[in-house]
Amino acid sequence: MRKLVFSAAVGTLVLAPAPAALAGPNRADSYYTVHCTDPGGNPTVNESVDAHAIEQGGKLDAITNFNDNHGGWSCWVEGPFGS
Repeated sequence: MRKLVFSAAVGTLVLAPAPAALAGPNRADSYYTVHCTDPGGNPTVNESVDAHAIEQGGKLDAITNFNDNHGGWSCWVEGPFGS
């Protein structure tokens, strides 16, 4: 049983960094980036979003909903980038 738990934990650790490798300008698929400013006007951490999530998945509605419910924050989408 311990071997199974250990194997599952190692497998999780090996696969966990994989999505991070797909983020940003080295992505092979088409993507958008989400940019935000906080209430003080400072830029915040950006997010790389799959083009399908923007074009067909309702991500733009989610960003609009975030802006409506978080006073002072302003987020927008730029792109598409990639292939």
